[in-house]
Amino acid sequence: MPPLTYEVHCTEQAAAVRDRLDRRQRTAFDQGVAALAQDPFPSVSRPAGSSDEDRTIRLTRNIHVAYTARRGRLLVFGVAVFEDADILVADG
Repeated sequence: MPPLTYEVHCTEQAAAVRDRLDRRQRTAFDQGVAALAQDPFPSVSRPAGSSDEDRTIRLTRNIHVAYTARRGRLLVFGVAVFEDADILVADG
C-alpha cells in the first residue's frame, strides 16, 4: 500500500499571506507544505495545544506555519513571515 499523502487546504487568511510571498519564498513554502503532505508529523514540528494533530513548524528560517492534520487532510490555518528588518533587539 503506498504511503498516504494528505490533501492540503489553506484557510482564507493563510492563503492571503501565502499569496503575498515573493517567488523565492513561495517556492520554499510550496516545497515545505508538499513535504508536510507526505509526513505532517516531522520531528522538527511541535504540538500546538492539547491535540497532537494541531502543529506548528518553521518551514524556512523566516516562514512559520500553524496547521492541523487529521483524516487525510492537512489544513494550514496560520502563516507568519519574519523579516530580519523587523527585529527590535539583535542577538548577541
